[in-house]
Amino acid sequence: MSKAKSTKSPSPRQPLPGNADSPGIQGEGNYDATRRYDKAASDFAKSGKVDEAARAAQPRDATEAEQLRRAEQAGRSRSKGEDGDSTEADDDDGDTLTRR
Repeated sequence: MSKAKSTKSPSPRQPLPGNADSPGIQGEGNYDATRRYDKAASDFAKSGKVDEAARAAQPRDATEAEQLRRAEQAGRSRSKGEDGDSTEADDDDGDTLTRR
């Protein structure tokens, strides 16, 4: 008789792939990824390509603009701690921003 492959779950004491206990893999608090992201964001901001990227990200037509508005509204309605109907937000400096 051939032995069937076990489908038993690993023991709670064994680290799972992607677990913070696994070598080279970090979960929340991944400081290396945070540093890479911060550097990439800073480099992009300094690159002079921000305005070009913002123009490229604009809706192509009124239909797409309405779809984006509805998607944003749906996301905000599920957000914790924010009013789904709010048109104001604070930037990192505490300044109030108003959606146009």
